[in-house]
Amino acid sequence: MGVETDVVPVDAAAVARVLAEERLEHRVEGEVVRTGFANAAIAFAIDQDYLVCEALWRGVIPAADVGQVLYACNEYNQSAFAPTLKFFDHADQQPASTLGISASRVLDVTCGASVNQLGAFVVSTLDAILSAFDYLAATFPAAVTWQEPHDEH
Repeated sequence: MGVETDVVPVDAAAVARVLAEERLEHRVEGEVVRTGFANAAIAFAIDQDYLVCEALWRGVIPAADVGQVLYACNEYNQSAFAPTLKFFDHADQQPASTLGISASRVLDVTCGASVNQLGAFVVSTLDAILSAFDYLAATFPAAVTWQEPHDEH
């Protein structure tokens, strides 16, 4: 077996190495690795025997639209393998009376993971999150308040 297939313990440093190899900006804060995109704040952390990825969509939706948000999250969750979309009330944040949407995916790392397994999980999770958040942006265009960076060639 090669180094890429050897199963080793998973920690924040291992996740950071994957992100660095993909040339993605990130920072390590203790046992949490943070990265993001124009539309998402993303964190990877070990929680007991799981590597957990949690992502927050930067869109903010009025709480009055809760029925539409429930429907959109339910439709996405039924049609996609990952990530799982959830929504929550921003009751303790500004602006009040708004909803946020997050995405999550987990990997059982009880026995560790190989470099290949970890890399595939991290990269496919980021891709799935961006796809889910594109779906949200198309579903709730008024919630998109950021500019997507792009190359002007």
